[in-house]
Amino acid sequence: MPVVRAVLLSLLVHFIIILIMIFFVPQFDTKKPDVAEVELINAPPPPPPPPKKVKPQQQFVRDAFVPDKLKAQEDETMARFMSEHKQRVKQETQAANTGMTQNSSPTQEQQAQKAKQTVAETKPQEKLPTDKDGYRDVDISQQMAEMNQLNHGESTVGESLPKDVSVGSFTALNTDRYLYYTFYARIEELVRYRWETRVQNAINSFEPTLAMSASNRSWITNVEFLLDKRGELKSAIIMQESGMKKFDLAAVNAFKDARIFPNPPQEMIQEDGYIHLNFGFEVNYSQQGGRRR
Repeated sequence: MPVVRAVLLSLLVHFIIILIMIFFVPQFDTKKPDVAEVELINAPPPPPPPPKKVKPQQQFVRDAFVPDKLKAQEDETMARFMSEHKQRVKQETQAANTGMTQNSSPTQEQQAQKAKQTVAETKPQEKLPTDKDGYRDVDISQQMAEMNQLNHGESTVGESLPKDVSVGSFTALNTDRYLYYTFYARIEELVRYRWETRVQNAINSFEPTLAMSASNRSWITNVEFLLDKRGELKSAIIMQESGMKKFDLAAVNAFKDARIFPNPPQEMIQEDGYIHLNFGFEVNYSQQGGRRR
């Protein structure tokens, strides 16, 4: 009997060992990792993202009287300039003389005299040929000559305009209406004389050698001015130096002297609580006289 028990016990032990080997030993086996083949391909780089459409920057210009005969039909294209009124002209021109932008206007007597002359000389006009877009070629030389005869005094321009705007005896520009025109016009009236005076004082203080080296070139200063909601100047940041410190300071100090620009449009206040104004000041200096924009 003891022998039988020993045999049965031995069989039970071996059976348990076999079960352990079946269920637990495979857990400790180390399998070889699966190897995936990777093929390197010289693929072309992804195309760059499309450029963001940036709205062209429009330049503020002071309104100037332009006779109806020099105007063109209004369209929906965006003009390069912003002013008091929306207008389109047959040809963009700028006055040769500098000063606050204005076109000298004819007197009533001159208008009446010229009106009689125009009626007497009026003849049926031939239809001019059109181009592929349906626009007619226009010759405005006669109208320009008439305006020059009518004008008295001097037409001036106070803005630095693109070089493709031809120089003439008056200023005529394509403009879109600017909602805050009157505020900008008031700023120019308060600042321009102060700035021009400081520029002239700076030029008068030049030593002969400095005056010679500074002449016959343009000096451009770009400044950002911050006004509070009441229109009081709080900060001036020179964004672009002209290279002539006295000209830079003339621009900044002209605003500091004016100090308050009343009745600012509250819609111009940005998230930081300030109105941001960006102005460019250009001095075209020659020893014969300074030309200021």
